[in-house]
Amino acid sequence: MKKSKVIDFLGSFRKRIKGTDKSAAAEGPASKRFGEVHGIEDFSPIDPSINPLKFDIASLLQLKTFLYLLGGTLIFLVQTYNTLAIINLARQNEKLRDQILMTTSVITSQELKVHELHSIHNIAQDALKIGLEPSVIPPVELRP
Repeated sequence: MKKSKVIDFLGSFRKRIKGTDKSAAAEGPASKRFGEVHGIEDFSPIDPSINPLKFDIASLLQLKTFLYLLGGTLIFLVQTYNTLAIINLARQNEKLRDQILMTTSVITSQELKVHELHSIHNIAQDALKIGLEPSVIPPVELRP
């Protein structure tokens, strides 16, 4: 059976990673050092008994994992609480703005009424200075 150059290269590369590649050159080709490799399907780096989709409850029962989950949950809850608090404060802020606008409107109307009454009072004083007196006869309303 003819040996592949790729298999020889992988064998020598594996030996270098382990840190014993200085003595590997003296021993001969990689195929002699590692034995006969029959096919690429024989060398599987992934264990088929490990299922990545299988839920492992034992890993969750470890204290370190539990603390990570607890910390993440607490951060999530605090962030949610802060978001809801911000929304609530925005609603209160909008209500207060509406109250301020209504108060400002009432104050402005009262100021206008005060100026109107003050103007009537000033007109009455000016009329007395000129010699005009209020009439004792009630006013007559004319209708067309």
